[in-house]
Amino acid sequence: MARRTTVTSKTTTTTRGPSATSVKGTEPAAAAAPGMGLGEVIAIVTTFMLIAAILMTDYYLGHKLGSGVFMKP
Repeated sequence: MARRTTVTSKTTTTTRGPSATSVKGTEPAAAAAPGMGLGEVIAIVTTFMLIAAILMTDYYLGHKLGSGVFMKP
């Protein structure tokens, strides 16, 4: 039969007062998040591309077929 050995360790934690852990002038890392995220950039680029596609289609319809909403000959 195999012999079992168990190892246990005792962990102790020490707490320090608030003056030892707080440094004036520093903020948490989450507060200094960079600018826009990927979701906002994708939304802005998609909106720009959609507006550009609508205007290009209207330009074609206006100049080739004479039926554009914004761009008529």
